[in-house]
Amino acid sequence: MYAVIKTGGKQYKVAAGQKLKVEQMPADIGAEVTLDQVLAVGSGDQLIVGTPLVAGATVSATVLSIGRHDKVRIFKMRRRKHYQKRQGHRQNYTELFISKIVSSAGTTTAEVPATNVSNRDDLIKIEGIGPKINEILVKAGIVSFQQLADTPVDKLKEVLKAAGGRFVSHDPGTWPEQAALAAKGDWPAFKKLTDELNAGRRV
Repeated sequence: MYAVIKTGGKQYKVAAGQKLKVEQMPADIGAEVTLDQVLAVGSGDQLIVGTPLVAGATVSATVLSIGRHDKVRIFKMRRRKHYQKRQGHRQNYTELFISKIVSSAGTTTAEVPATNVSNRDDLIKIEGIGPKINEILVKAGIVSFQQLADTPVDKLKEVLKAAGGRFVSHDPGTWPEQAALAAKGDWPAFKKLTDELNAGRRV
């Protein structure tokens, strides 16, 4: 079974078990959200098309991550006018896991992978980790402060290198140390340490 939903002014075809990045939503990581703007539902040879919405149809999803897409570079130029302008934009997104589709055609469900929502911490609190690197770490299976604290620095460097050359310049040398304090809940010591850092590096 699949459904066509509308969110953030865009339409998406989704199925249970699918991961999907949509326009940013006001929801925290691990939260359950219900998408009730269902435009169509398909199951085998049966297709239900809404007018404009399918009555009683809903799609349930779990928020996996919140981040920003790669930068889109904008260049404007007017010839013979000595005018050039460069801009960049990174669009915010919310990544969802489609867990359930409910309609008059039936119900289909998928279990949320445990590693995506259980014992998950906000790694962006670590000095030197932003939304993009947080997403890279999550894909590598590092979703909690304790997991980050237990990961050797050399392994973190390999993860960053595998994500692309743009991340090689980041220094994860203090990330496990910070994460160990965060995992213990020693926030005064954590703040003292991060105050001594600049972009995750000791200064």
